[in-house]
Amino acid sequence: MTISIKSVVTPSGEQLINVPADPEILKNLGFSAEQAAELCADAAKTIQLENSIVARRTLYVTEADPLFLEWQYDETPEKEKAWRDKVAEIKALYPLPDRI
Repeated sequence: MTISIKSVVTPSGEQLINVPADPEILKNLGFSAEQAAELCADAAKTIQLENSIVARRTLYVTEADPLFLEWQYDETPEKEKAWRDKVAEIKALYPLPDRI
């Protein structure tokens, strides 16, 4: 899978969308090597963040939400703890990278 930069303004002022996050392509567009590396790193962080959010959402729906509903029905401390523990487990499994 090729990582793309969703939107970028070139040094010449051109607005581009879906630019491959490739240092050579970015340098050919007028970015310095440092700028190209930073843009590629930011694109990778964005993809990692999006993937973590999707994975978390899936596990919340399939694993944590049913425990939450059980807690809401039973209203026992044990059910609440099971739900909160599952949420903490999911967050630990898919930590969010620093936001860009």
